[in-house]
Amino acid sequence: MIETIDNILQQEQLQSFKEVVESKWFPWNFLDNSAYPDDKELIKQSALNYSFYHMCWDNSELMSNYFNKFALIKLASVMKNKFKLDENDYDLFRMRLGMTTSIDKVHQNTPHVDWDTPHKVILFYFNNADGDTYFYDKDEKIIETVSPKENRAVLFDGSILHASSKPVEFSRRIVLNINLLEKN
Repeated sequence: MIETIDNILQQEQLQSFKEVVESKWFPWNFLDNSAYPDDKELIKQSALNYSFYHMCWDNSELMSNYFNKFALIKLASVMKNKFKLDENDYDLFRMRLGMTTSIDKVHQNTPHVDWDTPHKVILFYFNNADGDTYFYDKDEKIIETVSPKENRAVLFDGSILHASSKPVEFSRRIVLNINLLEKN
């Protein structure tokens, strides 16, 4: 199941988050490999899989000085409601901003799943960009593609292999990755 909703946030909500995320002062951290940052062999195989991230929320804890706890919980709640996910079925586990930058050629990053634990993923695109998100079957054949569009969100089962790609026409692609763990 892969579901996409455009214009998911009200314009004021979107603008307040964009002012922070797109600021030249906003801190981004470097990842050698956006899918498998600890796999040294994969990092050697493709030096182009790098990206930048900013951890907002991890393991149910606020991790960012740029957002407050209430704003992040409310954002996740709005997204869950728009996708008709029952608040009682999922806990917010992680919110991580990701930014990929242009390398002036097409490049797909490594297909991956975020965790083996049952979960849902919501990707929220902050800006218009190329650098599609690819979804794969178990044989790593592309089954669907979603293009980044400002204020677009896509929900999918966390067991689906997916990968980001580098923008070519635009200088950067900014995505908020929200991971929701199923409650037992």
